Amino acid sequence: MAFYDAERFPQWQSSLFIGALLSKELIRLTLDGDTVVSEERLLHDRNDRIRDVRQGPDGYVYVLTDSSNGALLRLAPADAVNNAP
Repeated sequence: MAFYDAERFPQWQSSLFIGALLSKELIRLTLDGDTVVSEERLLHDRNDRIRDVRQGPDGYVYVLTDSSNGALLRLAPADAVNNAP
């Protein structure tokens, strides 16, 4: 689980990212204080178990998958993919 507070992607600020091994997805909860105001399910189409999720010092979200061909993924919001360095 990782709380996003970086400035790189303002639309993700105050989000909590949760990796899910069983449901094989990354869950993004948008918070307003202590209240969850929205939920988004990501990466379910990859069918990978999510082992770990962290916010990197560069402001990206990094996800580690759990499989024999595991991967380290660097994530950005869909609308920022073409604009991010």
